[in-house]
Amino acid sequence: MEAKNIKSLNSAVYVMRHFVELSARLLPIYEKITRNEPHSVHSEEDKKKIDIVYETYNVNPRTSEFLLGSNIVALIKKTYDVLKNRSQQNEKLAQEQLEAFQEEYAKLKQDWYITLMN
Repeated sequence: MEAKNIKSLNSAVYVMRHFVELSARLLPIYEKITRNEPHSVHSEEDKKKIDIVYETYNVNPRTSEFLLGSNIVALIKKTYDVLKNRSQQNEKLAQEQLEAFQEEYAKLKQDWYITLMN
C-alpha cells in the first residue's frame, strides 16, 4: 500500500473514531432529553442540535466494519432512531439499544487503548 493511501486510511479511521466518541457523549444526553418528562427550552434546543448531527451524518454502516472492525455506526444509527421515536411501548428497546451501543463503545475504547500501547 502506498504512503498516500495509508495516510488517507488513517484519516478515515480518525474521522470515524471522532464520530464514535462524539456519539458516546451525545446519545446519553439525547436519551435524557427524550424521556417523557417536562423539558426546558434549553433542552429542546439541544435536542434540535443533536438531531442535526445525526440527520446530516450519512455514512454507510459497513464503513465502520471496514475501518474499525465493528458495527458501531449501525448501532449508533439504530440507537438514535429508537430514541428519536421513543414511546412508552418501546422504552425497554430504547434502554437496550443504548446499552448495546455503550458496550460496543467500551470494547472499541479498549481496543484503541491496546493499539496505542503497542
